[in-house]
Amino acid sequence: MNQTTNLEQTVLFMTGSTGFIGKETVKQLVEKTDVHMLLLVRSEQRARTVLESYGVRSLERITFVVGDLSVQGLGLAPRDHKRIREANVILHVGGTMDITLERETAEKIFRHGAREIAQLAEDIQRSGGLRHFIHVVGFMSPYGQGSEQEEQININHLHSQESAYEEMKFQADGYIREHAKQNGYPLSVVNPSTVVGPRPTGETEQTGGIGLLIGAVQKGFMPVVPGGSSYWLPLVENDVVAETLVFLTKDDSPIGGTYALLARKENSPNMKELLHILTKQLDVPKPAGGALPLSWIQKLLNVGGTRISGIPAQSLAFITDRTFQVEETEGLLKRMGRTWPDIREQLPFITADLDYRLLPKPEAEHIPNDYIRIRRGNLAMLGWEGEGEPWVIVHGLLQCADDLLPLGSQLRKLTGNPVWIVDLAGFGRSPVHQSRDAFTGQVNALVDALGEMQFPIKLVGHSVGAAIAAAALKQSGRADIRLALLQPAADNVNEGNNGRLKQMLRLPRRVVRTLLRSKSQRSWARMFSIDSSVQIKGSIVDRSAQRAYGYLRSPRIAGAHVDLLRWIHLGHKQELSFWGQYGNLEQTNNATDLLIVWADKDREYHFPSKLKPGYKKVDVPHGHYFPVFQFEQTAEILMNWAENSHMNNDRQGY
Repeated sequence: MNQTTNLEQTVLFMTGSTGFIGKETVKQLVEKTDVHMLLLVRSEQRARTVLESYGVRSLERITFVVGDLSVQGLGLAPRDHKRIREANVILHVGGTMDITLERETAEKIFRHGAREIAQLAEDIQRSGGLRHFIHVVGFMSPYGQGSEQEEQININHLHSQESAYEEMKFQADGYIREHAKQNGYPLSVVNPSTVVGPRPTGETEQTGGIGLLIGAVQKGFMPVVPGGSSYWLPLVENDVVAETLVFLTKDDSPIGGTYALLARKENSPNMKELLHILTKQLDVPKPAGGALPLSWIQKLLNVGGTRISGIPAQSLAFITDRTFQVEETEGLLKRMGRTWPDIREQLPFITADLDYRLLPKPEAEHIPNDYIRIRRGNLAMLGWEGEGEPWVIVHGLLQCADDLLPLGSQLRKLTGNPVWIVDLAGFGRSPVHQSRDAFTGQVNALVDALGEMQFPIKLVGHSVGAAIAAAALKQSGRADIRLALLQPAADNVNEGNNGRLKQMLRLPRRVVRTLLRSKSQRSWARMFSIDSSVQIKGSIVDRSAQRAYGYLRSPRIAGAHVDLLRWIHLGHKQELSFWGQYGNLEQTNNATDLLIVWADKDREYHFPSKLKPGYKKVDVPHGHYFPVFQFEQTAEILMNWAENSHMNNDRQGY
């Protein structure tokens, strides 16, 4: 059935608009429809901030209505209640995603909230007619799946479960279904499976679903396959959920139904395959203990396992051996003109995102937070849009893209250009690369990412990121990329200072990774303090040390560090100088205006003397990590270089 334009303006009353699903739904409604939205929120100012931060570009067709699902009458002022009764579509997405909710709280939010929303639906139906009620509730709901007898069996099973969160959500489902029958309005129930981040980035801010499993694997608490190969964890991206909700909202002649948003079981990864994908991305061994029944794992968690692992026993409710009816869903997808996406394609990005989110971060973050996130190739990027030729910045070791946000923000402020900071493969939010060689894999990933940016670029690399940027530029053969190298590091190590490190790097990879992760936060702070030759506030050094220590809690990020450290210290033969090979970029690329900024207080590296002549050099009296600690000065140097293509080729002091 094709949707047609109704002469009646769609006025949507929506709950849960600032949640994980809700934000994406509002964004798509703004971009794809002319629907006017009445959004139930607890705080208008907070809701505005949340939606604008998520990328909702216009709030013109949005009216915020202050209220609360857990309060009698939704806590609405009389004027707002009258306004809401003008809606002809209700989209009920509200409810906290917290499987550990106490029963009383869960009952207030879900069951009480359902009664209040149903009463509102009844009022609208009586006064002018409710075109459509759309209710979003979890995929394990016993309602709408099979015959009445099968439903009753599932309901009886529900009452035997321990999770008040699940029970109250599903009681709300049953109540609204019965109310819709009694009052004669069309009801569509959308049952998303475990929700993960949208394409292309996979940003999964809701860490209570698959994030619990990833956290367990990350910490080594998943040595077995829960349930075995007959079990699975159904997953759906939140943009797919939002697209479905938007389609139903616009439907002028809704027929109602139950739509389980999940793929067919046979087309989805089972638990064994899923764990193999996760362990590969997290750089940890596959489960060696075979399969273990879910009931046994639940008992272990209930007798102390939750306290040790941080995994609630209730979280296992999302792992199932059930087969779900998806015929109605497939019919809806056909009407929408789309097919079900394969979650395997997105899992590496979801895994990297959640792995990074679950790491400890400094309590006080004095870094810009107005950036947006994009993906190019298989790499995550943070930054800002702007006018003119973009900057692309590549970080070094003990860093992720976040560490160079102050530099990127200052560059954008000075130039107005777009600025994008790359997370290297296996670092930050980027999945691990698939190459056997660490450096080659990083270069290939960057080349692919730059290949999606077919316009002039100013490419900046720091430390080993400078070597990766230089090699990527040469491999790309592009003549529209200008290159700036900040403290470039490859085979220019001061060997006298690194004998002990070199010996350590010859040990087995897992041993090296363990030793690297064993370094204390204090030792990283000491290293950063020694590296800087100027007075830096202790809090800045401490935050950098906290971040470095936190990054290395991830086996994935720690492994990526080990691989690049080995490449730097063990990967070169004396007769094959890296900078001898890649240092003649000025000659191989006519458009390249090569800048090198060198900090002469660096104790670990010396200037790469084998670079071919023709570059521009600026000396600074700092240590190796000056782009992090002296970001304002670094941005000014880069801006001057970009604006003045006729810089003197002689060495420039700063």
